[in-house]
Amino acid sequence: MKLKLLSVAIAATLASTTAFAADTQKEETIVVTGSALDSHIQTSIDSDTLEQKQASDIKDILNTMPSVTVDGNARYSRKVFVRGMEDKYAVVTIDGARQEGQLFHHTGDQTIDPELLKVAEIELGANSALSGSGVVNGSFRYETKDPEDLLKEGETFGARIKTSYQSAYERKGVNVSVYTKVNDQWQFMGIGNWSEDGELYIPDHDAVTSKQGTLKSGMAKVVFMPNDNNEFKLSVNHYQDGGKRQLSGEKNGALYAHDEHNYNAISRDTVTFQHHYDAGSDLVNLKTQLYYNRQYLNRDQQIDSLWDRDSSGNWIEDGKVSIPKREYNVTTVGGDIRNISWVGEHELTYGYEAYHAKQWIDAEDGKIISGSRKGQSQKYGMDGGTVTAHSLYVQDMFEFSQFRLTTGLRYDIHQLGGVFDGNFSQLSPKFKGEYQATDELKFRIGYGRIFKGASLPEALTMKPAEKVNQSDTKAMTGHNYEAGFDYNLTELLASDNAIIGFTGYRYNVDNQMHPTKNNSTLSNQNDVQVWGTETVFTYSLSDFDLYANHSYSKGEQTNLKTGITSHMNKTGIHNFKAGVKYHLDQDIVFGWDARYVPSNSYTDKDLDKKGNLVEKEIERKDFSTHNLWAAYNPSFAKDLTLNLAVDNLFNEKYAEHTGFGVSWGSEKYTSYEAGRNFKASLAYAF
Repeated sequence: MKLKLLSVAIAATLASTTAFAADTQKEETIVVTGSALDSHIQTSIDSDTLEQKQASDIKDILNTMPSVTVDGNARYSRKVFVRGMEDKYAVVTIDGARQEGQLFHHTGDQTIDPELLKVAEIELGANSALSGSGVVNGSFRYETKDPEDLLKEGETFGARIKTSYQSAYERKGVNVSVYTKVNDQWQFMGIGNWSEDGELYIPDHDAVTSKQGTLKSGMAKVVFMPNDNNEFKLSVNHYQDGGKRQLSGEKNGALYAHDEHNYNAISRDTVTFQHHYDAGSDLVNLKTQLYYNRQYLNRDQQIDSLWDRDSSGNWIEDGKVSIPKREYNVTTVGGDIRNISWVGEHELTYGYEAYHAKQWIDAEDGKIISGSRKGQSQKYGMDGGTVTAHSLYVQDMFEFSQFRLTTGLRYDIHQLGGVFDGNFSQLSPKFKGEYQATDELKFRIGYGRIFKGASLPEALTMKPAEKVNQSDTKAMTGHNYEAGFDYNLTELLASDNAIIGFTGYRYNVDNQMHPTKNNSTLSNQNDVQVWGTETVFTYSLSDFDLYANHSYSKGEQTNLKTGITSHMNKTGIHNFKAGVKYHLDQDIVFGWDARYVPSNSYTDKDLDKKGNLVEKEIERKDFSTHNLWAAYNPSFAKDLTLNLAVDNLFNEKYAEHTGFGVSWGSEKYTSYEAGRNFKASLAYAF
């Protein structure tokens, strides 16, 4: 029996964690996927919600999620934090393709275009054996649209065009989709999206003219279903966001107000092949994913200063150099094959994952045109490090009496190559358990052993082999613990469904390391401990849905060189999020989303140049934001959709507390978020 599928479906329906109810007859907003245990830590958001709210970058996708913060006021500067640490400690996949590596520490790396998305799913914590190799604080899984998601019932061919505008970014966009079902076996689709940003509007601030850019994104997908047992998907996805703009996207744009900028672009090319084989038996349900993923940063040629250190160790300028065009690359090739077998009351999932990642810079040599080294060549092209990873995993989920248990094991091997050396492995147990104490009350616990091998360092500051002096690199290891409850309030509140949930978690990472500028040594930097809480409430009655959640994390790190223990500056932040959605009638749906982040402070500790301990009190101001949105799909013209919205309704001048500058108390470098943003889009399907 397939693990009491009816009870699983009921639990998933009742246990929405962060937003609106999982009513499949209404356009779902944030819905639950998985068991009642997963329901509190695993949430997803679908394409209908992204469309209604006019999502155009990663912040729009994730901003209602508990324990997730996205900062940065430009599309290419968006950085994602989950449970107190950056997404560099999470696994990010697009149609199963891993997004490995960091291109540049002043830009983000989640290059996702919401126009292409079918669903975005976030799983918090490291308690699942199925989340992939190297999970510390969570996983982000993005799935792109299929032709059947766009085709209406009975259609064999369709097309859709949409235009959009956002005032705070001066963002103009056009999206075109074409999709067809040739027969019962073949489906095709193509999506192209273009948008251009102008000046950035920030309240009480000069217009930011240094972050303009143009996004060109597209996807082609083929779906082949030769019979009832097999489904094949092949997709090609391209993303390019570039312009003549400041390279350091997360920095305060005012610092570059009068500079002339060279062209730079962040791009991604992803090719995925997926096969699903369902033998129609309890023993064989096989999924295979193969992929090629390339992320790259292009920079135009330029004349720049050469810097060197004098005898006192101070930086001095030593002439000029003509720098050629450069392309910084990180590629990942890999795959995952897994099978699900139902044996009695047990659902067994087991498989093998592998990937190979490498980094390099494509560039000609530069020419030094002045200074003490005039006439000499400067090398810019080089090869960097590689990672080869292999994993075996198994997970068993079963029920007995009032208990539901999920146990798993992963065995991971992580090998460094290229300019680095190292071989790491670990057997990692995982566990999730729940106990149905009453019809309404469920208790949950979880544990996961953490293992993450050394990531490839930042590509832009890559060092040639002769300048790499690797330290005694160690793998990152630790433990993740969670406990909580869900209480069903449906009857008590006389609703269609309502639930409140709470989770407390604690995890540690020994020998933590970050890719930023960690090129010449690949050294471990800190021992880290983080704890936090997540509280969620959802309510649904007829055409009305409400959500509210609160999350908090606090962390400390002990520097492995100095032994100093200090506060982690991306933590210590309370985040309150709430919103409603209401179907006025069959044509109109509208909603409101709000956030409140109270002020907070912490003591920063560090050593000065003389080795003396310096303590500094850092304060971060409170802020609140409100977003309104509405979607109109008239009954007399079902092919027409009009969306209107206002983000940051009250024009709050604020900075995310995880953001550049504000997180360490620097007003000069604080990068404020966009002000009041009027949004409109008009779409028509043929």
